[in-house]
Amino acid sequence: MVIKAKVRKVLMLTVWILSFGTVFVLLSFVNQKQLELRCDHVEVNIDDAVAHEFIDQKDILELVNSKGKVVGKPLGAINTMLLEKIILTNPFVSRAEVYSSINGNLHVDIWQRDPVVRIINMHDEQFYIDREGRFMPVSDHYTPPAIVANGYIFNTYAEMKVVEDVAGNDTVSTDSLQVPRMINQVYALATFLEADTFWSANTEQIYVNEQQELEVVPRVGNHRILIGDTTDLNNKFSRLMTFYKQGLNKTGWNNYNVINLKFRDQVVCSKIK
Repeated sequence: MVIKAKVRKVLMLTVWILSFGTVFVLLSFVNQKQLELRCDHVEVNIDDAVAHEFIDQKDILELVNSKGKVVGKPLGAINTMLLEKIILTNPFVSRAEVYSSINGNLHVDIWQRDPVVRIINMHDEQFYIDREGRFMPVSDHYTPPAIVANGYIFNTYAEMKVVEDVAGNDTVSTDSLQVPRMINQVYALATFLEADTFWSANTEQIYVNEQQELEVVPRVGNHRILIGDTTDLNNKFSRLMTFYKQGLNKTGWNNYNVINLKFRDQVVCSKIK
């Protein structure tokens, strides 16, 4: 009985090995045939989750064919990794995936970058900062909805991105105080405002004044909101919301020119003279 059991195990193992080998050979054959299959069509899919129009299929096809037309080439001769790198040279592309299918199509999936704030610096240079903190140029044919930040901003497009930690770990020393770079603060404030439906809809622009303090210009009223820096933004805007509901709704929206939120747990207002 022991011998029969061992023989049965050996036979089962042999069957498994033969089956695996057969499947491996068939897969290798299919894979080889697919590599020899010529590209019949390029299918470009631009993800519309961010609903932007920076790029279209024509832009991507021009990049795909920039090193020579791919339609008609064997799929195995198409360097998909190289194509992804070429597509990523477009400053409006966040991510690209290129792959082939068994029907001979080359698929190109594209994700666009998502700008949060439009910067107009002191050199009159304009660029965006996207959701990932990277700088991106303005487009000649499309203007996305984004908060505008201007004033005494000296950072340039050549810097390419804000630092990884936008909360303020990358700091500069000013009179022995450690403060985040201004471009980091603008980005942090814009991200905060954009994430809130009410503040996003009611913000006209962000302004950096001569004292390197942040101000918010609302869409409603004649006032400006002096933020100072980006510390404790939740608390500052919570105080502002309370003041809007309990103060301005009673006194009127056009009686103040400055609402100061710099001081902890206070809302200091300057009346229009």
